[in-house]
Order: sequence, then C-alpha cells, then structure tokens
Amino acid sequence: MNCPSDIAEVILEILHLGMLRIRLFAGARQAQKCSIEADHLHNLPHLLLDYRPERLRYYWSTERPSFMRQVPEEERRDLTPIWDRLALLMDQHEILLPEKVAG
Repeated sequence: MNCPSDIAEVILEILHLGMLRIRLFAGARQAQKCSIEADHLHNLPHLLLDYRPERLRYYWSTERPSFMRQVPEEERRDLTPIWDRLALLMDQHEILLPEKVAG
C-alpha cells in the first residue's frame, strides 16, 4: 500500500530533521545522542516503502514515546509541531490513535 502523500511528507520531515540532529551530535562527538536519534528514525523509511496504518500507529504509540523518554523536552521541541501535524493527519485518515481506541 502506498503511504498517503500528506503523511509521507511529514515522515520525510521527521527523517530530515533527525539526520540533521545526528550530524550535529556526531560533530560534537555525542555518540549516545546519535544512537537515540537513529533508533527513533530507523523504521520510518520502511513505513514509507511498505505503508500500513498499524506501522504508523506503532511508531506513534511505541517508538515516539520511547524517544521522548530518552530526550529532554527542551532538546526535542523542534519535533513537537511536526508530531502535531502527524497527529492531525492520522485523525483525518482515521488512523486511530491509542488514546482514542480506549475511549
């Protein structure tokens, strides 16, 4: 299944920003931060290549929160508006977010 183009644009923006962050951390010799960023991003290309809503839900409910637990809020503020757009798109595409499934 093809990834909806509006969702793909947001995923690509997350990948682009993450790669820039990895480059910055590598230049500062912060290997642990590079590893955290790479772990956050590593499944996103596959999501674009072989899109399934459940993969996007997994990113949203598992990989993103894991990243958020490891990175202080002030160091991930740049991702907040991108994630907000992704949440809106997931809602528009009726990809149930975990907090909506429970209710």
